[in-house]
Amino acid sequence: MDMNQKVEVKNRSHSTVVYTLPEMSIRRQFTPGESKQITIAELEALTYRPGGLNIILDCLLIKDQGIANQIINHKIEPEYWLDNDGIIKLLKEGSLDEFLDCLDFAPDGVIELIKVAATKLPLNDVDKRQALKQKTNYDLDRALLNMRLVKEEEESAGKTEEVKVERRVQKAPARRTETPNYKVVKQGE
Repeated sequence: MDMNQKVEVKNRSHSTVVYTLPEMSIRRQFTPGESKQITIAELEALTYRPGGLNIILDCLLIKDQGIANQIINHKIEPEYWLDNDGIIKLLKEGSLDEFLDCLDFAPDGVIELIKVAATKLPLNDVDKRQALKQKTNYDLDRALLNMRLVKEEEESAGKTEEVKVERRVQKAPARRTETPNYKVVKQGE
């Protein structure tokens, strides 16, 4: 296999991922959802760094399954391959057992995406909400309540009426700028 071959790698997590490889003079920064073309040699070097394999497993998604199997070098769970569309399909149509398996075996980045998708949809299945709360300590009911309260607060802040403030002391009339037209009368005439 050619170590200079490039493969697409995507940041699946909801946060920025940064790693450095000083021996290759490389510093990579992935914003949430960003994809980059990375060489196989760089990915392999990342696995040798402390925490590098965890970055690949939890935060990054290697799009090529064969290369991912070679780089990670142990069994990859099916939940590793979930993307946003797969997560939404799992939340809407998946069984409770599939959802529980996903929560048990999915990488941290996938669990973050599940939390975000469950909040945006919102997730209507009460059993899945309870499972999410038990496995991740993420209370979806509270999150939705907080979002609704923030939305109501923003709407009420936008509707505040502008109150006209009256001055305590009324403005005095302005001084005259033209000369008065007086008829001068002399006394004694």
